[in-house]
Amino acid sequence: MTAIKNIIIQASTTYPVISAWEYEHLKLEKVVLKRMKRCTIYVIMQRPLTYFNNVIPDDDGLRFDIIDGTGPPLNCYLPFAKNGFCEPTGTTDIEFGFHKKMPDKAAPFNDVAAIKLRRANGSFIVWFSPQKFIYEVLCGNVTAEIDGNPLQFSDYHVHYIGQAFDQEIWKRLTGHSKFQSVLIRERPMGDPSTHAPMEVSIAMLSIVGFDEVLLVGSYEAFVPAGVTAIQHSLITSKDSDRYSKTWLEPNAPELTNEVEAMLINQFKPNYNDIKFKIYPNIKSGTRSKGYTTASLVIEKMPLILSTPNHRIEPVI
Repeated sequence: MTAIKNIIIQASTTYPVISAWEYEHLKLEKVVLKRMKRCTIYVIMQRPLTYFNNVIPDDDGLRFDIIDGTGPPLNCYLPFAKNGFCEPTGTTDIEFGFHKKMPDKAAPFNDVAAIKLRRANGSFIVWFSPQKFIYEVLCGNVTAEIDGNPLQFSDYHVHYIGQAFDQEIWKRLTGHSKFQSVLIRERPMGDPSTHAPMEVSIAMLSIVGFDEVLLVGSYEAFVPAGVTAIQHSLITSKDSDRYSKTWLEPNAPELTNEVEAMLINQFKPNYNDIKFKIYPNIKSGTRSKGYTTASLVIEKMPLILSTPNHRIEPVI
């Protein structure tokens, strides 16, 4: 009797989407680098600039709209005490970063790029860009009142997919030729006066585990057309034992290689020179470890990723 092995790879976002502009400011923050460290797959993508507008603080929180100039605003209210951003009797200081040279001096604040909260003693609490706010709310990390559809601001066009398995993501992206090409060549998708680094963004994925599926006997229905099954003999107990010895570690490079090639083959991003047309027959992927096919499940990804060739719906 023969059997085949298939693998289901599990991945998750490691950090909220950040723009190239935000990345330049955050890549030196230790807290941010710690969350980025597990990332081995990154996606360079773009959508119209999203920003805060009509920002009005009150005694208990912050009221604001999220807009991108392409549709109706997202009306939001962020309570401080309910999220642990301040003590019930304490105060919270608010700092604003603006997408304009002349910042507003009083509410309502408009064209706001980022909001940073600090305690009265100056200690840092949390920061939000519009995309980070939407990500944290959809993933259940932040409680807020929202009127509108957050996914309206979560659709991205994919420019490039890469891996940073052998070095930290922030080192990989520093001076990255494709990253620089996207920033230089791509025009704004929204307001023509917007600079590309404010629209071009990065999503980061880490491999968090996998499931192995052993199919014995009649397995033809589980093998895609054009894919050659990798058969394993189950005649002796010795042959059976080797299944427990071919499990990959969650950080195995074959998993990252497989996910990168799979996504590039599906999306065919313009800035990827190699499209892995012969996928799944790639070097050092999961087939090199005896798996016939691989599939991917992504957790905590409240994003819509697309090119004319492929589309991934959000996973919340």
